[in-house]
Amino acid sequence: MKLKRLFTFLSGIFCALLLMCCNDHLGSSPDPAVLRIYLVTNPADTTIQIGFDSLTVTTKDDFSLTISQMKVYSQEGIYAKLFSSFSGYKDEETEYNLLERQSGSFIPQKIVESHIPPNQYQRIEFVVYPPDEVTIHGLTFPIDIPEGYKPLITMECPFIADENEEHNIYIQFNAFKSIKRWRDTYIFTPSFELINK
Repeated sequence: MKLKRLFTFLSGIFCALLLMCCNDHLGSSPDPAVLRIYLVTNPADTTIQIGFDSLTVTTKDDFSLTISQMKVYSQEGIYAKLFSSFSGYKDEETEYNLLERQSGSFIPQKIVESHIPPNQYQRIEFVVYPPDEVTIHGLTFPIDIPEGYKPLITMECPFIADENEEHNIYIQFNAFKSIKRWRDTYIFTPSFELINK
């Protein structure tokens, strides 16, 4: 009976030591970083020529882009999916009016607010589609997608994300450089660039 108790006691100690060793080797997962991405309309690109008229943006105008499939890639090609809010869990198409203004200034549109694993990242990708029509200075006109249009936007944007750090990336949208006159219509040729805020 004493031998059985001794064996049980030693087995318990052995299991406890084994668990402690396993925990030491596994370690804990690193805390995530936070990534936010904003689309900012170029404040200098506010006029478009429609026929003989030169139209300037007003407060009631609308140029809505549909954004989806946002990702950030590491140097090794490993990617993390990005969402518009911390509570996001699936890819959704979201519309953003890039001509929305407040006190005369364009409102930066936050398209990403996500946790990402600590890593060295190289580029961001997202898919963008234009609206069927755009309203400028009260005038609404249709927008066409050109033949062979590729909706995937890829931007080189190297940065290092450490644990618990927050990163903000600002992408400038050149609204009226993105619209080209073609015969009797206007086609969408998106113009984006990274900027520092």
